[in-house]
Amino acid sequence: MPWPALHRESRCERTGGTGGPARRLGALLTLSLVLIPHAAPAQTVEDLSTLSIEELGTIKVTSISKRPEPLSDAAAAVYVITAEDIRRSGATSLPEALRLAPNLEVARLNTAGYTVSARGFNSPEAANKLQVMVDGRSVYSPVASTVFWEAINVPLSEIERIEVVSGPGGTLWGANAVNGVVNVITRPAADSQGGFAEIGAGSGERNGTLRYGVKAADGGLALRGYLTGFDRRSSFAAVPGDVTTDAFDGSQAGFRLDGTAAGGAASYTLQGDLFHNHTEWLDTSLHGGNLLGRWTHRLGDGSSVQLQAYYDQQVRDYAVATDRLETFDVQAQHNVALGSRHQLVWGAQYRVWQSAFRSRVSLGFPEDDATISLGSLFAQDEVTLTPKLKLTVGMKAEYNSYSGFDILPNLRLAWRLSDDHMLWTAVSRSVRTPSRVDRELSGAGILAPSPDFQSERLVAYEVGYRGRPVANSRVALSAFYNVYDDLRTTSLTDGGLPIMLRNDMEGNTYGIEGWGSYGLTSWWTLHAGGNWLHKNLRLKPGANDLSNFQAAGQDPAYQLQLRSQMNLTPEVEFDATLRRVGRVAVSNVPAYTEADLHLGWHVTPALELSLFGQNLLHARHLEAYDPSNTTPRAIGRSVYARMRVGF
Repeated sequence: MPWPALHRESRCERTGGTGGPARRLGALLTLSLVLIPHAAPAQTVEDLSTLSIEELGTIKVTSISKRPEPLSDAAAAVYVITAEDIRRSGATSLPEALRLAPNLEVARLNTAGYTVSARGFNSPEAANKLQVMVDGRSVYSPVASTVFWEAINVPLSEIERIEVVSGPGGTLWGANAVNGVVNVITRPAADSQGGFAEIGAGSGERNGTLRYGVKAADGGLALRGYLTGFDRRSSFAAVPGDVTTDAFDGSQAGFRLDGTAAGGAASYTLQGDLFHNHTEWLDTSLHGGNLLGRWTHRLGDGSSVQLQAYYDQQVRDYAVATDRLETFDVQAQHNVALGSRHQLVWGAQYRVWQSAFRSRVSLGFPEDDATISLGSLFAQDEVTLTPKLKLTVGMKAEYNSYSGFDILPNLRLAWRLSDDHMLWTAVSRSVRTPSRVDRELSGAGILAPSPDFQSERLVAYEVGYRGRPVANSRVALSAFYNVYDDLRTTSLTDGGLPIMLRNDMEGNTYGIEGWGSYGLTSWWTLHAGGNWLHKNLRLKPGANDLSNFQAAGQDPAYQLQLRSQMNLTPEVEFDATLRRVGRVAVSNVPAYTEADLHLGWHVTPALELSLFGQNLLHARHLEAYDPSNTTPRAIGRSVYARMRVGF
């Protein structure tokens, strides 16, 4: 389908008429069926077995040191969501896949909107302390200090893994990696060869993906392209008299090219996407695209140099305003071993955001256009003190045209007690830099700009354990104590109007989080996880906050999950998930328990049929509510069938 055809459909098309996403999904299915008879031997849809408990510990992660290291050696609270986890979960969007991480809070506002955070501060007003990247491209918005999840359409079938780090990551990933980092990593094009089609339909949505990959005869060059679309039905009104709807549909096309050069010593990647989404909530249209290039050269001494640049554009056109954001980013990184005891990574980054905001109401920015620039230098050294003791020391110096200089240090100590047990501890500093909303938003004598708004600050203390207490098990535990200062408040000026945003909140939070896996048999694995959080936040002397601590977030005191994965036969799999989320007192969202089920049948190595039941314990439930943002919407029970075919 050519890109100009990815347009906004009428309400009839979005809610199940003969056009729009329904027509697009039908075209995808037709095309896949046309191609299958003429294809080469069928491609395997997925590996039929889950990773073993031992293999889970050897997964290579990059989010902790910006170089590959085994998950079992990572001195941080990091959870890895694998491609197999996503496939068996039935998730159809990135936020739904993130529910698999026990160290994240994921709450669904409506059909399109989510709030996602780690270690608290999860609400539309406060979910601004999580850095999210897709293949090294940041999707965090400097306009509102948030992630617009409704504009992130990563095809889940192409994700290799998602690394979820709870705790600060400012030294490597910069400001706004305050409470955590989500790093989405898609698979190389060489791992997505041949044809693949996925069609899903159910009570809540319809979707489809078509992908094809090819590579050169010598294997040095690989390319894949894809087209995906979805149509999600409206959520449910949670209060009488609410007649609004929020159906959500969209389409995206993209490609990835991977190759090698210099006799295999160098590798390069070029990838890009174009998307167009629409939701009936505020009649919001979202469209844009991105293009990223990366060059990596491995040197003879085991070190490497990497250069990366990307361009990203997002346009949000809704009832009250149009918001256009362009991002230009270039970064360089050098990994080098210094002798036998030091593993150093250092680099630099420069980013420019160009923001254009056109308001149709009295609330807006004094200047429609703004340019925000960011430059940084970082270095992190892993020092082997003894064969069992490693010290990591790092620091980033970052300059933001809004907030000036910030120094983001990091100190970590890992003690390998034995091959099966490791203790670690860390202390680090991170900041959330001001957004355009923080500094410039104003309106009609009610809200004044806040040019003196400063960065929110955090000093975090962590301790953790990672290991194998018994055979066939993996366990990770961590505890944290976070000290915050200069958090956002909404305050009266001189006891009256106008209102201004200030940095008048401070305090601390603390909690524990943990997860583990246990292989009961070769065909049955249990996964469990949870977190507990306590907050002590207060206003500074003489301060006031009209928002009633909205910037402190709407967080449950605890979350628990239990997942069972069974391979009943080599062809049939059965999964069950139970989730418990505690009450959110500040917004009067009750506690809820939900269950999800999955039955999958691998008819052939190239054909998989699956049936999913989601949120099965209640007809509908409320997950989040912010009266300053949206009307409350309830999330309903759903049944969903999916077919995956390789060709």
